[in-house]
Amino acid sequence: MIRSYTHIAVFVVSWTAMAIGVCAVIAFGVLDLTPSKSNVTIVFATPMLLTPIAALLSGRMILKLHRLSQKLQHAKDHDALTSTVTRQCFFDKLQMIDIETSSAVLLIDIDQFRIINETHGHFVGDIVLRETAHRLINNTRRDDLVARFGCEEFIVLLPNTGRKDAEGVAERMRATVARTPIRTSVSKIPVTISIGIGHISGGTDSQVAIQEADDALYAAKTAGCNRVKTAA
Repeated sequence: MIRSYTHIAVFVVSWTAMAIGVCAVIAFGVLDLTPSKSNVTIVFATPMLLTPIAALLSGRMILKLHRLSQKLQHAKDHDALTSTVTRQCFFDKLQMIDIETSSAVLLIDIDQFRIINETHGHFVGDIVLRETAHRLINNTRRDDLVARFGCEEFIVLLPNTGRKDAEGVAERMRATVARTPIRTSVSKIPVTISIGIGHISGGTDSQVAIQEADDALYAAKTAGCNRVKTAA
């Protein structure tokens, strides 16, 4: 697979060498030409002149197609507004994790988001969604996964994370969002989030963990919002 200009260089050299070899076999093996100086020059010079150009053009086309494919895949797997992964992509990734390893699922809801939309409009609501997602992503590790789960809901997968560490990550996310109002075209809007935590360990089904997180989120909302609750 050609994924960089270095790969193109290797592609050009490889195809040129192969073309020279094929021409030599055909000329001196199949056609039985005399290996004179002029014949050798023609046999070797022709592929050396023509093949690199054709290989270079082909390599650049393959690279462009590869990059286009990456962009299309990225667009398919990511939410256009928040840059988090999509719900479907999240579940696809969830199936790949080792369920024997302790992991955590965070279900996150923006408190009173409907009121923000009704008061300031959907454009401002979009800004709140985008900035909240940005703050969530900034509080995760490279292997963690943040996805948009619903309109104002996000779900986070924390692989290889125990109960205490998951609570620490969730509390850090909650505090980060609550600490600084989100600047919009209308005004600075105070935003808080509620988080429910579920756990995957010892063969626990991931869907059970998500249901646990959902129940814990409901407990956080009914307890007054802007707080973290974990499954018992």
